Amino acid sequence: MKTMMMAATALLALTGAAFADGDMSNAYGHTVRVTGGDASFDATFSEDGSYSDSRGVSGSWSLGEQLCISAATESGVQESCGPWNPDLAVGGSWTTEGWAPDGAMITVEILAAE
Repeated sequence: MKTMMMAATALLALTGAAFADGDMSNAYGHTVRVTGGDASFDATFSEDGSYSDSRGVSGSWSLGEQLCISAATESGVQESCGPWNPDLAVGGSWTTEGWAPDGAMITVEILAAE
């Protein structure tokens, strides 16, 4: 669970040209499910730059070479950055180790809006 929280805070990075300066339009209006180990949460990215998830975390996001999420925590505002796959389609999933400091793998999938 601690690894999942670290990964979430960090989603809260296959780094490289393929994922640089992409866009988040594939996530708008859909649920982004993040799974690591036995834990998962659902996140929402809005076009206005706002972010929220099913754990009660909210904040903002920006995308340059990496996706960066800024969220208020008990210890203040924390920013975490990692990879985003702009080619991921609704119904698809993608696995990366780029969000966890310990290299733990997470799976990111985009679910169709209900």
